[in-house]
Amino acid sequence: MRMTFDFKENEQKISTHAARIIGDIARAMNPTQMGNSAPRQSWSVVPYQSTHNTGGAVMGADPANSALNKYLQSWDISNVFVTGASAFPHNSGYNPTGPVGALAYMAAEVIRDKYLKNPGALL
Repeated sequence: MRMTFDFKENEQKISTHAARIIGDIARAMNPTQMGNSAPRQSWSVVPYQSTHNTGGAVMGADPANSALNKYLQSWDISNVFVTGASAFPHNSGYNPTGPVGALAYMAAEVIRDKYLKNPGALL
């Protein structure tokens, strides 16, 4: 498998803008020491060793704008369940291990208790 991931023009513009605003705020605070608030123009795995990339098969309440229902079941193919952080639209905090495990447990439970007894869409 090969994954290609890099910042595109919009992310570069956001990074440049954020670095400028952060620098302005920091200078207004009159620090005794200040680092450079340079924007990142390309992505590298090296400074992101603890990054948890998420998304790809996002869960939601509506099949028009999500790939999975709340049980991590594909809206389109009822015998496909997708566990993992791909169900999240973004990583809003620290390590998603707890929520990933909780969702996987809930999916396993509903597969065992409902889906295997009556295969098909759960919602």
